[in-house]
Amino acid sequence: MDTELEARMLEIVRERFPDHPIRAEESGYHEGDGEYEWLVDPLDGTNNFESGLPAFAASVTVLEDGAPVVGVVSVPLLEELYVGRRDGGVRDDGRPVTAGTDAEPSRATVASVIGHDVKCDPERAAVSETINRAIKDRCKRRLESWAPTVHWGLLARGRLDGIVCYRSDTEEQLLGELFAAESGLRTERGESWFLGAGNEAILETLTEIPRNVLTDRN
Repeated sequence: MDTELEARMLEIVRERFPDHPIRAEESGYHEGDGEYEWLVDPLDGTNNFESGLPAFAASVTVLEDGAPVVGVVSVPLLEELYVGRRDGGVRDDGRPVTAGTDAEPSRATVASVIGHDVKCDPERAAVSETINRAIKDRCKRRLESWAPTVHWGLLARGRLDGIVCYRSDTEEQLLGELFAAESGLRTERGESWFLGAGNEAILETLTEIPRNVLTDRN
């Protein structure tokens, strides 16, 4: 399914923008000399798809000089379509959305995201586990669905309260940061982490986690 979806997506992009370079999840880099670069993930949440869980999506991010200018996430089973544009906000099925929450940190639902390299490195995996425990200690619920683009859509419209990313994969992270900026999420970042929150109290609570964990490791 991954490869079939990607082939169809690449066909559409190539038909309309034949000179644009593309980085695709399954087939790698497709050369081009156009001013925009496309990042294509045909199936974010493959394991969920295989298990029959509805938390999976197809996503596309368009870059200009390495910075995201457009991001699109389609969540087919929920019939959700998120579109974020630089300086143009985020829309859910054409309706403008804004991130934000009234939840206190202790009542917050916070998503956590890690990159693929974390699972293969024992030291990084240990850091991730420590971060996850800290989220559980400080917040009501930690959500991990292995479909970060679905999380970013929910965050952009205020359905989730925060997110903590540790060494996230570039493709998903660039889309997420665009959605965060355009939906009004409060954000903070470090060398290997990025987080977003629906209000200042949650931002302050979440920011302490990677800073404390990584300081203790150094």
